[in-house]
Amino acid sequence: MIIFVYGTLLSGLERSYVLDDSTFIGGAVAGSVQLYDLGDHPGIKRGDGAVVGELYDVNDITLETLDCIEGYNSNNPSNSLYQRSEIRIIAPTVTIPVYSYFYNLAVDESMLIDDGDYRNFIQSSTVK
Repeated sequence: MIIFVYGTLLSGLERSYVLDDSTFIGGAVAGSVQLYDLGDHPGIKRGDGAVVGELYDVNDITLETLDCIEGYNSNNPSNSLYQRSEIRIIAPTVTIPVYSYFYNLAVDESMLIDDGDYRNFIQSSTVK
C-alpha cells in the first residue's frame, strides 16, 4: 500500500524509523487537505489547501504498526483518533491509490499550519 506521510514520520524526524523497511518513493504534495498543529504532532483534515509530505510503499506489518501509532481501528474507524483514507496527490502525478491518516477530532482554525509543511513549521518553531 502506498502511504502519504506529512508529520513525525517524515524522513529524519522522530518516528521515521517506523518506515525503515518501506520503500521511499519520493516527496509529494497532497491536495484538498489542510495541516493542523496538534501539539507534539500534526494532523490533516479535508479542506482547500495543500500539504507537503512523502510517499512510501509499506508492507502489511508496517501498515499495522502505522495503524497502531495513529490510533486507527479498521473495525471501528468512526471512533478512531485518525482514519486511514484515500488522499489526492497533486504532485507528482500518481495514478494508483494513495492513503494517509486523517485526524478524526475537532480542530480550531488557530491550529492551522498555513503553508502545509510540517518540517518548515517545526524548524521555525525551534528558531524563535
